[in-house]
Formats: sequence, structure tokens, C-alpha cells
Amino acid sequence: SETDPDSRITKMKDGTTHLAYKAEHVVDLGTELVLAASIRHADEGDADTIVDSVMEAQTNLSEAGIDTEITEAVADKGYHATDTIELAESLNVRTYIPERKIKGKRNWQDVPEEKRRAVVNNGRRVRGARGKRLQRLRSELVERSFAHVCDTGGARRSWLHGIEKVQKRYLIAAVA
Repeated sequence: SETDPDSRITKMKDGTTHLAYKAEHVVDLGTELVLAASIRHADEGDADTIVDSVMEAQTNLSEAGIDTEITEAVADKGYHATDTIELAESLNVRTYIPERKIKGKRNWQDVPEEKRRAVVNNGRRVRGARGKRLQRLRSELVERSFAHVCDTGGARRSWLHGIEKVQKRYLIAAVA
């Protein structure tokens, strides 16, 4: 866009395309606090940004003087990627991210053992009772925070130009 070079073309759920940004929240499922709320370029995939968002939340906790380590990350299936799960595991963050449905069996040839093990462990955790409980909490609490900020708070649309200005406005809406 000539007027907003930071925005990117993205496909909406109804099939239309718009210039947009992508909003992400990191919410503590225990306290329901929003630990991080960030705006990203719309062409960045969810799986590419989840680890950055969790690390941003960890930084926010540290800067607030809270001596707590984030050890678990719960997300929907849009965040599932082998590299992402392996990266999170290497940072000592257990993931609970369901896999997308695929036809047939997964081919593990030419995939390093660490990546295969990380994905298998993630799948085992997701199918367990704790994983199912965490997914229910995620869908209730995280989606509710998005509804409060984006719909009730009016942050779904923005007439600001530039990712920095949109990020500032979004943070104010998330804090409120």
C-alpha cells in the first residue's frame, strides 16, 4: 500500500482480501492476565510467531519483577509446525498444540530424531486429560480476551498507518 507500507495483503475467512495486520495475545490460563499483546505483519504465519510471542511474554514478566518461567504453551492447530514445536522444546517450553488432520501416515524419513520426538511428545500431551483441559481453558479465556479487545474494545479495525502506531493502539486496548 502506498499509504501504509507496513500492512500486508491477507485473505479473510469469507475469501475476500484486505490490507491488514495480525494480532496475537499471550494469556496466562491461571490468572487470565494478558501477558503480551502484539501486532505482527499479516503475512507472517501463526506457527512462525508463537515462540516469539511466548518469549515476549517472558520478557514482560521479567521486566515486571515477576520471577516466573513460562514452561507451557497452549495454542490451536493453526500454530502447529514441526520446527516450531522443536524450537519450543529446545527452549524448555512444553507445547500443547493439536495437529491438523492429514490423510495417511506422516513420513518421518529425512526428519531429524529431535524434531520427530518433539512432535510425538506434543501429540501425546495434547491427547491426554491435561491437554484436553488446557485446550478448553484456552478456547474460553484466550478467545474471550480477543473478543473484549477486538469486538467490545473496538480494536478489530484501525485507521492508523504503520505497524508501530497500530501496536501502540492495540496495547492500550489490551490494557483497558
